[in-house]
Amino acid sequence: MEKARYLRNPNHRQLYRELYADVLKRLRNRPEGPRKVKRLFAWVMPLVYFSLYILALQMGERPLLFPLLFSIMGIVSVLMFINLFHDAVHNHVFSKKLHNQLYLLLFDLLGGNSFIWKKRHVILHHNYPNVAGFDADIEQSGPIKIFPHQPGKKIHRYQHLFVFLLYPLFLFNWILLRDFKDFFSSKRTIRQFCRIPGKEYLKLIIFKGIFLSYIFLVPLVMGIPVLRVAGAIACLMVTGSIVALLALLTPHANTANHFPEVGDEGDLPVSWLEHQFRSTNDLSICNWFSKHVMGNFNYHLAHHLFPQIHSAYAPEVTACIREFASRHGFPYKEYPLGICLKLHYELICRNTEAVDILEEDM
Repeated sequence: MEKARYLRNPNHRQLYRELYADVLKRLRNRPEGPRKVKRLFAWVMPLVYFSLYILALQMGERPLLFPLLFSIMGIVSVLMFINLFHDAVHNHVFSKKLHNQLYLLLFDLLGGNSFIWKKRHVILHHNYPNVAGFDADIEQSGPIKIFPHQPGKKIHRYQHLFVFLLYPLFLFNWILLRDFKDFFSSKRTIRQFCRIPGKEYLKLIIFKGIFLSYIFLVPLVMGIPVLRVAGAIACLMVTGSIVALLALLTPHANTANHFPEVGDEGDLPVSWLEHQFRSTNDLSICNWFSKHVMGNFNYHLAHHLFPQIHSAYAPEVTACIREFASRHGFPYKEYPLGICLKLHYELICRNTEAVDILEEDM
């Protein structure tokens, strides 16, 4: 598949250079402390996750405490993804690229697949956020229609109702279905842009097997009842899914952001710079938790415009972006969490109505 082409706008290209220069000037002589905190969390959070796991095994006879500990494991695993794995895929956790790549093996150990996610995220999502047929991160929505211009199916007429049942299964889908589809289905978007080496298939099977073994088989071997183990895994997946979606749904998939269509010649109607502003919003949270535990994930536009800059400096970068947008008329958007979720649900409902309209026209 050929790449989509953004509208050529030399003025926007020059404006981006000016913005980048402003950002580098703002970040000059910034302290190394935030990066050191990131590296500290890189060791502490996996230790917390596996300590919870070992403690849970010791509490297998406690019908409430056992699933509670698994629930906390689910939350910690997602926080590791947001704060650490997301930064490691951009080579920000450690100074050496190899160390970041090795660290991503933890992501595989927690049930994901770092190879295919890195390809989805870096190659497609960063280049084409909210572009149907290219943004593989949003493609994974399954029976939920996110792209307004996607062909509607009958099942989408009811998505405003069953979305509340499917979203808590987000991690189930990702770990047990989504990665395998991307590896083995030639119809997946990522397969049009990425060749998967044979060793990655082996790695997929090995690490999925390790995850399922320690999360399911080991508790059974230790004599914990199967229903209790299954219930605890469900708690891990559901709590992790809810936390993950609070972070992943808020920056792009809502009615405040743009979902452009690719033209017949593979062209997009706006420049790359304008598209990043129109397809992305920030989350108006600024505290210790958002900075150190969420890895400044809420400053999402800064990350899309400058993925090469360490997330620890996202607040300073965002300050430059706000000033730039005000000077040049770009649509910088920032919303509280509740508003973001409301706008996302409005998108779900609007796409439901679009299916009804399409069927009436037919």
